[in-house]
Amino acid sequence: MSDDLAAPKSVARRGPLPAVDFRAVFDAAPRPLLLIAADPPKFTMLAVNAAHAFAFQTTPAALEGWGVLEVFPTDAPPAIAEFADAIRESLQAVVATRRWDQMSVRPYAIQTPNGAEERYWSAINSPVIGPDGEVTHIVSAVQDVTGEVLERRSEEARKLLMREVDHRARNALTVVQSFVRLTTADSLDEFRRVVDGRVAALARAQTSLAARRWEGASLAGVIDAELASLSQPETYSLTGPQVLLQAQHVQAMSMMIHELATNASKYGALSTKGGRLEIAWATTPANKLSLAWSETGGPAVSAPAREGFGSRLIAQLARQVGGEIAYVWRPHGLLVELSLPLGD
Repeated sequence: MSDDLAAPKSVARRGPLPAVDFRAVFDAAPRPLLLIAADPPKFTMLAVNAAHAFAFQTTPAALEGWGVLEVFPTDAPPAIAEFADAIRESLQAVVATRRWDQMSVRPYAIQTPNGAEERYWSAINSPVIGPDGEVTHIVSAVQDVTGEVLERRSEEARKLLMREVDHRARNALTVVQSFVRLTTADSLDEFRRVVDGRVAALARAQTSLAARRWEGASLAGVIDAELASLSQPETYSLTGPQVLLQAQHVQAMSMMIHELATNASKYGALSTKGGRLEIAWATTPANKLSLAWSETGGPAVSAPAREGFGSRLIAQLARQVGGEIAYVWRPHGLLVELSLPLGD
């Protein structure tokens, strides 16, 4: 047999192993540790290592000798009370079963020099069994899992956002298909212009939504974006309080304003130099939006002989958001009144 494959020779010990100072090991452990007496209901903290004290922004001396649950205020807010209850239940389970128990993840904020800092914690509580088979002590190994919780939340938010984007992309394509299928015009150039305008309005709605991470959009911003694409700022005015539209209402509002603005620029107040458009809105105690679109100074107007696709689209969009729309064909200019729920 070659030397390389020879069986290893036994190594003689150089002497007895030194005694292990388990308290030193406990204190030096990088993971937060507690040694707790199995003396329910108090569960006295007998030893607290430096990592545990640092994690909770305290000192071992401030905790040792106290019961685990005594450090929590009796009138604690719900989140802290639930954290304390979870500790109690876990420690009681260890004593009852003589087996280790893992606490579920719980929030517990830490007071730092910069104020309260949100943290999430878990712990594995393990029994120390005495000669009689009963639990004498409990070792609690605590873990700060804030990073994992926040990463999981971030991943869930990304997935939710991707589903929302996918849903809205499909919805936008459906809307564009309806534009192409139902838009009528006297020439191919006119058809292209109308469809391009409607698709551009749809794109602006998506941009407004993306700016707020698909959580809604400013009403004033939506209206101004549509009017700015068809007229000069001095030809219109916007008056009303700050209103945040629900995400599901942004596209419909953008398209309605676009159709009204297109009509005004072709036949109404925005088609002449002296024309003027005033848009005013208010919110009601019933949490509804009331909007008035008022044109003046343009050509004389009258109710159309037939309803075009634009009018049908506006009516459909208003119904889609649970709103109502009414037209007043005044000789000196069109008045449109729109009402829709704002939601929670």
